[in-house]
Amino acid sequence: MARNQNIARKLFSIITVMMAALCAQLSGWTAHAQAVSDADIVIVTGTRFPTPLDQVGRSVSIVTADEIAIRQQRYLYEALQSVPGVHLTGTGSVGSLATISLRGLPSKQTLVVQDGIVLNNPSSFGNGFNFANFDTTDIERIEILRGAQSTLYGSDAIGGVINIITKDGRDGFGGSAYIEGGSFDTARGAASLYGGDQQFSGRLSISAVTTNGFSSADEANGNTEDDGFDNITLSSKLRFVPVKNFTFEVVARYQDSENEFDGFSFGVGPVDGDEIGQTEELSLAGFATHTMLDGALENRLSITYLRIDQVNLTNGAPSFDAVGTRVAYEYQATIKPIEPIAIIVGAELDDQESVVTVGFGGNQKIRTISGYGLIQAKPFPFMTINAGIRHDDTDTFGAETSFSVSSAIEIPQTGTIFRGSYAEGFRAPTAGELGFNANLFAEFSDGLDVSIEQGFLDGRFKLQATYFDQKIDDLIAFDLAAFTFVNVQEFSSRGVEVSANAQIADWLSVFAAYTYVDAVNLSTTLAAGNQPKHRFNIELDLRPTPRLSLSAGINVNGSEIDGAKTLDSFTVVTLRAAYEINDSFEVFTRVGNVLDADYQDNNFGYGTAPISAFGGVRAHF
Repeated sequence: MARNQNIARKLFSIITVMMAALCAQLSGWTAHAQAVSDADIVIVTGTRFPTPLDQVGRSVSIVTADEIAIRQQRYLYEALQSVPGVHLTGTGSVGSLATISLRGLPSKQTLVVQDGIVLNNPSSFGNGFNFANFDTTDIERIEILRGAQSTLYGSDAIGGVINIITKDGRDGFGGSAYIEGGSFDTARGAASLYGGDQQFSGRLSISAVTTNGFSSADEANGNTEDDGFDNITLSSKLRFVPVKNFTFEVVARYQDSENEFDGFSFGVGPVDGDEIGQTEELSLAGFATHTMLDGALENRLSITYLRIDQVNLTNGAPSFDAVGTRVAYEYQATIKPIEPIAIIVGAELDDQESVVTVGFGGNQKIRTISGYGLIQAKPFPFMTINAGIRHDDTDTFGAETSFSVSSAIEIPQTGTIFRGSYAEGFRAPTAGELGFNANLFAEFSDGLDVSIEQGFLDGRFKLQATYFDQKIDDLIAFDLAAFTFVNVQEFSSRGVEVSANAQIADWLSVFAAYTYVDAVNLSTTLAAGNQPKHRFNIELDLRPTPRLSLSAGINVNGSEIDGAKTLDSFTVVTLRAAYEINDSFEVFTRVGNVLDADYQDNNFGYGTAPISAFGGVRAHF
């Protein structure tokens, strides 16, 4: 890890200098903050049409930058843990593989998008995404769309979509930076600069972390070797409006990570070992938007690029070496023929390639050509209806057509919102899976969800309940006896998600979520592994004085099955505090796993963090 540690030290020096430069200008300058309601939040993830959240007929949750900041959540997976229907599976120390599943479905069926760029790794067997490496420094908000969404996003969106929107530039000039340290010899820092005007704006962020971590293989089983992690992330977003009705945007993100992890011994489980993973990730995107006919027609062209280089070393020798790339070209037209109706038509060309130098899977290419049509209608002020159809044609497994429809209805007299959706989804076999079996065909899913949302006390309390039911045919699974992937399984997931937001007082807010999931492999009649039936999360945010903010997170995970083992239920509590010294500086601290719970986190034999503490200082203007 010496190479990344040296880079990290240099980066921390840069961040320190940037903080010093900020400090020289900060006196009397203030940070910007804005509170919004569901009617103010406009999203595109659930429909592709810009739509207020309270008019979206699908199951969508939002995590905002303000929530991430007050809860001091440094990694993407931390910011998602309290969302209903979301479940994290980890494999040990900081930086070790972390995956997210939605509503009990396998993690490979969750599509991850950042600023229009699909981040799922084409060289991984399941086209999955590793949530462990994604820093939250530049995140503006996260939109979590649950349920099959292939009509909107094509393959890999059977379980849902996690859409990450990073921060833009803004009028004027500003910036922020922080440095923190704490348990496991952790040092972390980040800095952002942003600015611009109506014609040009941009944002540049840089972040880094180095930590010795803890043992990925559970210390309770005699494993004592710490597994460290280093990460550097650079990201930027630029927006240029050369003339009226023309907009150009460029997004770039680069990550360089190195993590130590432990091996696996059959019959024993995870054990200490000399294992190192090195990953470089580069994502780029360019967008051009032209609006004409007084807004009745919008044309949008995009080019996105993803490259992930991954090398795993065992005792210094490569045990896995692969490069995954994805290039996508898309045209989308939004047409508004009359006021209550909007139509989207689009076409996309997606090229994926996996080159495996060491390991299984071989070299594979997949080309997909897609066309889609969507419509949104508002026949009444209190009703929004969306429907869509999409056809995807690949050169490897054939073609699939998917359909979806959703609606949101608000009862004006009571403010009650009813939502309902039916959606189809598919997941194409990945390059890695086709490397084992060239005769695989796509998984196909259909599902529905219905929900009711009610506000009370002038909107200070909001309660939402959702029922979902989804089935998957021809699930791709690995047949160990034949040592290949096959289409043999059927899968079912149904359950209930309940969430509540309460602004109890001006200084106290509470968010709580409960998820019940009954996920079953219908081919074996066994409950899905690593999926608790019951999860409960609560977040409390307090501001007892204008300058002091406190928060607490409580995660309760029910018992679950991992192979032949049953993992006990557990409760993890996190406490955080921040104090604004003045309008430009604040100090903060947090304590993780306050109760020092000794538990297995979704994977038997992997370690979890003991009680830990961190603290630092932040400057902004």
